[in-house]
Amino acid sequence: MTNERLQRTPLYEVAVAEGGRMAPFGGWEMPVQFEGIRSEHWTVRREVGLFDISHMGRIAVSGEHGLGFLDSLLPARLRELTIGQMLYAPLCNEQGGCVDDLVVYRLALQEYLLVVNASRKATDWQWITACAAGWSDVQIEDLSDGQGMVAVQGPQAAALVAALAGPASVSLGYYRCAMMEIAGIRALLSRNGYTGEDGFEIMCPAGQVAELWAKLRAAGAQPCGLGARDTLRLEMGFCLYGRELDEQTTPLEAGLSWTLDLEKEANFVGAEALRAQRAAGGYRRLRGFRMLERGIPRPDYPIFDQRGEQVGTVTSGTHSPVLGEGIGLAYLQRSAQKIGTQVYIDMKGKRQPAEVAKLPFVPSSIKKD
Repeated sequence: MTNERLQRTPLYEVAVAEGGRMAPFGGWEMPVQFEGIRSEHWTVRREVGLFDISHMGRIAVSGEHGLGFLDSLLPARLRELTIGQMLYAPLCNEQGGCVDDLVVYRLALQEYLLVVNASRKATDWQWITACAAGWSDVQIEDLSDGQGMVAVQGPQAAALVAALAGPASVSLGYYRCAMMEIAGIRALLSRNGYTGEDGFEIMCPAGQVAELWAKLRAAGAQPCGLGARDTLRLEMGFCLYGRELDEQTTPLEAGLSWTLDLEKEANFVGAEALRAQRAAGGYRRLRGFRMLERGIPRPDYPIFDQRGEQVGTVTSGTHSPVLGEGIGLAYLQRSAQKIGTQVYIDMKGKRQPAEVAKLPFVPSSIKKD
């Protein structure tokens, strides 16, 4: 048991005052739920929810050689990124394993922002700065403590944000960002999220994020905790670091090949390992599955085929509020990867039938450019 003090976001007191049930998450004391996970889940699917995501790390990369450095650091198509555009990418080690997964914002010609997972910020910082050691004119700065960050998610998110930021926010395309005034607060607005619904993430000075939260609440957004954020991302089949991703798992295994540019000229970190794995094939892959009988799958439950041989392990599982059944993600061996394959989840000694399913489990409402 650790005596390490949990960190608190600038919205901690606000969350407590709103009735948030607080719990540890990635070294932070965060609201797991307010009214209830199921209720908050449906709020985001049908209306508009508001999340505190200030615990996420924010690292600025700038300088004349900032683009070249990032192109060598990440296995993604960085050179195609235009100003105001964003990109999701894995951060890999030399073995191709995922140090983290992150979002890159291109803010200006020589200015970039990396939004990283809270639990990985310290590790990411060490890795990124170490990789930058041989580069000249590359500046790296940790902006995390000086900023607050919230997510506004749901089918009514665009109308709500437009009421506070004006019509320019509505014209912002998916995975695009811009500086705007939102209810009189200067903020970086981006159109993205972790729920499968239309929505925005907003960064502003830490000293103003409580005011921003209050104005978003007054406009109709309902507070939601990390519990609903998890069930929402699971219905989409999105990865969570520490569950689906770790330093021994590659983007190819995690179903993130769409984020990779393995043919680009830059000699990026992990290139040799990822190219070799792709050429060899036959590796385990992340798949979704649906329970065929009652039961909620949980992480680390073993998975067996019809012959009784173990073919995988559950990484995440929950009861889907939309589908009304148990769903989960798992790494499966090649023999069990085909959609429609029947497998059995060992739930504390009882093997329950499940079926490998196509992702996402629930259709996304996001309209991509």
